[in-house]
Amino acid sequence: MRKAVNILGLVFIALGICVFSYPKAVNYYNEKNTEVNIEKFEETVLTQTEEKNPLLERLREEIEAYNLSLFENGQEISDPFFYEGESVDLTEYGFENNMFGYIEIPSIDIKLGIYLGATYENMNLGAVHLDNTSMPVGGNNTNCVIAAHRGAGRFGDMFRNINKIQVGDGVKIVNPWEELEYTVTEIFAIDPGDIDKILIRENKDMLTLVSCHPYGSSKYRYIVYCERAGEVQ
Repeated sequence: MRKAVNILGLVFIALGICVFSYPKAVNYYNEKNTEVNIEKFEETVLTQTEEKNPLLERLREEIEAYNLSLFENGQEISDPFFYEGESVDLTEYGFENNMFGYIEIPSIDIKLGIYLGATYENMNLGAVHLDNTSMPVGGNNTNCVIAAHRGAGRFGDMFRNINKIQVGDGVKIVNPWEELEYTVTEIFAIDPGDIDKILIRENKDMLTLVSCHPYGSSKYRYIVYCERAGEVQ
């Protein structure tokens, strides 16, 4: 009897260790996967730049035209966590998995790939660009909206600690052409339907981070406004 009790105790201890270790293991796996995908992205950019691939320049022109059209013609946006939005197919330009670049937030020790389109698959991979918002290339009259999960189970940490970001923190976006430096200017929570809060602001070069709020719930959306360092204010 005592032997059976001891065995049962060991089983519960093992289960406890597994439960405790699972989130760390998932986060470690996702971080390594992100590193690999970012390396592939950087290799693709380097190769296309060295070869002066005209597709890269054409992509930039199409993106800038898209951003201008959004500002001039208006935006139709849905909640990113409904997994409805799809965007530009980058595979024809040589970029795997529709990865357009990556985002770094040093204050919360986050580096995530940016994928075009808020699809279920892309949201599992990292941060996503919300369709019908400005593409992440910067410029006056733009507001690029980037969304990510908050560390729910199999997704790893991602934007789990978005609530720890503070006004004045720096955020970096790397796209196929350059690095864009932004500074956090305002933080607040909204209802999911308050889409007007993430629209383009005239004469602004903005980046807006979005995730569910509070942690473990999807009742609200946590919003972090960032403005481009040294750009039009």
